[in-house]
Amino acid sequence: MRIALTESRLVLPPTYFTLSHAERLKAEHEFSMFTMIARIDDPRVSVPVQQSVPHERWPFSRMSFRQRELLMPAFMPRLTRQIVRYTPDVIHLHFATWSLAAVKAARSSGTPLITTVHGADVAAALRTPHTAMERWHQRNVAAARTASTRVLAVSEYLAGRAVRAGFDPSRLEVHYLGVDADYFTPAAPGAEAHSCADSELPLVLFVGALSVLKGARDLVRASVGLVDTVPHRLVLVGEGPLEKELRSSTEDQPHVSFTGSIDREAVRELMRTATVFVLPTQETRGQRESAGLVLLEAQACGTPVVAYDSGGTTEMFRKDVTGVAVPEKDTAALQFAIGQVLAMPTTEYIAMRTAAREFVLTERSLALSCTQLVDHYRDVLG
Repeated sequence: MRIALTESRLVLPPTYFTLSHAERLKAEHEFSMFTMIARIDDPRVSVPVQQSVPHERWPFSRMSFRQRELLMPAFMPRLTRQIVRYTPDVIHLHFATWSLAAVKAARSSGTPLITTVHGADVAAALRTPHTAMERWHQRNVAAARTASTRVLAVSEYLAGRAVRAGFDPSRLEVHYLGVDADYFTPAAPGAEAHSCADSELPLVLFVGALSVLKGARDLVRASVGLVDTVPHRLVLVGEGPLEKELRSSTEDQPHVSFTGSIDREAVRELMRTATVFVLPTQETRGQRESAGLVLLEAQACGTPVVAYDSGGTTEMFRKDVTGVAVPEKDTAALQFAIGQVLAMPTTEYIAMRTAAREFVLTERSLALSCTQLVDHYRDVLG
């Protein structure tokens, strides 16, 4: 099969999930990514990427990424032409916002269109529009909703939201994206993550945007409240609007450290050595986490997780088997749950680590997700 992947903008890292299936399936099927603007800082990406906004010739070559982003609407017709010229068997659109280029390509060529919704697009459809951009997003989502042969939601939670946003349930299916369990693996024997029984302080890890939505503030508060009774280290990986506030509030907390943005290999090494991974993502301005792939990455490395029971996060682990679910925005419960994992007897902790890895391998691996995706491609082709 010949698959045209498309989304409005591609930035690698961190958004590997839009290309991860293609990278794994490229030996069996042909893929090409079509986007208006891209910034790829990982030389291992091998799927061809075509941009509609020029980036190599003057004056575009002298523009910043942000300046070229502002030109995106003017180059949507070019993106449509690029997709049509590729003559794909299936067009696979990621995010229903900025969908018009893919929709027009599908309609003009008679090619089946599959749209994967990720959360922000469905939220845009449900929100009352107050600005021209919000109305633009709703127009695009409506076009994708009408034109898509099939719509894939990344969680049961998001599928329910999509139905409320007007998506046809008969054309809507859940497709978990999965993570690469061949890449995210436990540490080699002899270098396992430290449990609380070891001499080194256990590591509590967070990876994500330092924002209210991701719950970074709640995690810091829980850690500060816990550290005197259950000593540990807290490492926060990422950047975001709360970074300055959190750094300032923890100046007198030597157990808290910030790494900023780090590469994928460094994230994996931290996940391998962490005692527990925490993602207290929560409702913010009517939006919740649709999935939380980072929870799967941590479990693939054999690390148990703690997360707020919010949105689709609890579909990413087995409650009380591979991790602990905590009531949303309950910082006291979050603190207790982290302490519970850190104080877990070694045999129980090892069992949870083993179960975490097994859950990803059997239910949320990229390999399984790829098999399911190919079935969707074949199905829409009849």
